[in-house]
Amino acid sequence: MHWLIAWPRWSEPVAWSLCLLLMAGQTVTFGAENSDVYGRLKTTQVKNIFDANFQYGLQPLRWEVLTVGGASVTHLPNQGGARMRVSTASGDIAIRQSRAYHQYQPGKTMRMASAVLFSAAIANQSQAVGFFDETNGVFFRQLSSLITAGNPFGMSCVIRSDIGGTITEIVYPVEEWTCDSGRRAAINWNSIQMIYIEYSWYGAGGIRWGVTINGRDIPLHEVGWGNGPSRVTPYCRTGDLPCRYELRNTGAIAAQTDMIHWGVAVLVDGGQDEQRGFTYSYGMALQSPRRTVAANTNRFPVLSIRNRVMGTLEATQATGAITAGTTSSITVAGTPWTAGQWVGRFVSFPAITATARITANTANTLTFGDVVTGLPLASAPAASSAYTIGLLNRGAILPRRLLISTSAICQVELFSSIPTSPLVLTGSNFQALSALGSPNSFAERDVSSTALSGGEVVMKFTGPAGGSGLLDLDLSYLFPLYNTIRGQRPDILTVAVTTPSATACDVGADFVGQELTS
Repeated sequence: MHWLIAWPRWSEPVAWSLCLLLMAGQTVTFGAENSDVYGRLKTTQVKNIFDANFQYGLQPLRWEVLTVGGASVTHLPNQGGARMRVSTASGDIAIRQSRAYHQYQPGKTMRMASAVLFSAAIANQSQAVGFFDETNGVFFRQLSSLITAGNPFGMSCVIRSDIGGTITEIVYPVEEWTCDSGRRAAINWNSIQMIYIEYSWYGAGGIRWGVTINGRDIPLHEVGWGNGPSRVTPYCRTGDLPCRYELRNTGAIAAQTDMIHWGVAVLVDGGQDEQRGFTYSYGMALQSPRRTVAANTNRFPVLSIRNRVMGTLEATQATGAITAGTTSSITVAGTPWTAGQWVGRFVSFPAITATARITANTANTLTFGDVVTGLPLASAPAASSAYTIGLLNRGAILPRRLLISTSAICQVELFSSIPTSPLVLTGSNFQALSALGSPNSFAERDVSSTALSGGEVVMKFTGPAGGSGLLDLDLSYLFPLYNTIRGQRPDILTVAVTTPSATACDVGADFVGQELTS
């Protein structure tokens, strides 16, 4: 006999009944309200790995805002939320995305929960919230084209993937949700909702979309990917995904529209293992263990680190130099490629600080568009300039320690980039750790810069005189270093030294960090 147990709360009679069933050798199945996406009873420890509220601001250290056209994002201090707004113009986009791509942990359920208010669905517009970016993820989305008698709000659950090169979506409108029709009809999507999304990945894991009402999870749709008909690839390319809110006009719309969200949390059901990134040290050049900072110098950048822009390095100018470039294409020397081989990959142009998604290629040309809009880039890559083809780096560097020595008293500050104030270094020459003895590192370091601007001071202390002592400082509480939504400007962390008016200082520094690849 098969028993389905789906009580929202356990009581003593229920518990005894369950024990008697188990003792009798009966099979007990728990309903989605009481089980995770692996079918396990929810008795495990739940741990927050990311959370945010917006009482005092939009948290630019942890969240990135990207707007296009007449769109805007405004802090609502009286509500503790963020208002995303678009005008009536075609192409307006407002995006709020967590800086972190949350590391999926096999065997655990990843869960995002957030309060959100959709505006009424109108033609030529989409509103979305969930675990996703431009290329992969799972999320709720509202489209007026989905409005029917059974789906009056135009809601859907979506799986997005770029496996195979092109971005594809599986859309489940309300009529196809796995919950019963009564539950569907009870949800008023014009009211504030506490949404949640749960998933496991492995490539073939499960996904669940739901809402929480009166303290009770209400699953709305569930997909078990493994063993599905004609499914021979994962449901998306990666299980490491950011939180994202998106309001996008795909054409001219009838009226200005707002989408509002409040607090958000990412939880791991089953507890979290310590991050398993690879540990590296990033420091001074060989045979140059210190850099001299002249007397009366203000904020001299001794050492800087960052992630490389690209996660994979599959082709560069070494295989075909650029002979001509426009804002939407490049032509290279020779015929180094196979037609269509790079569709779905990205191309990075360091000289113009730009990345683009490749939409087509011949034997010697690439056609591409902006990562977010698909439109041409703001600038054209020049002939003979550098480029790299591959996948964007969505990982992070977790600073762990700073080892530093100073020959004279000085002030030391750590500067970090944020999207609203990128750190700009004068005279930088970033070198890949992969060429400096750490072939599997995704980081780059600079020991050539002579000045800096922008960024934000995240740590400050005084370096002692003497030169013989080595300071070992704990950096584990600093924010990780991330990349941007467009993937063109990775965060930089810099050791900057200021010297007194009459004293020069020799400084040696090494960062120790963990690299997380996503």
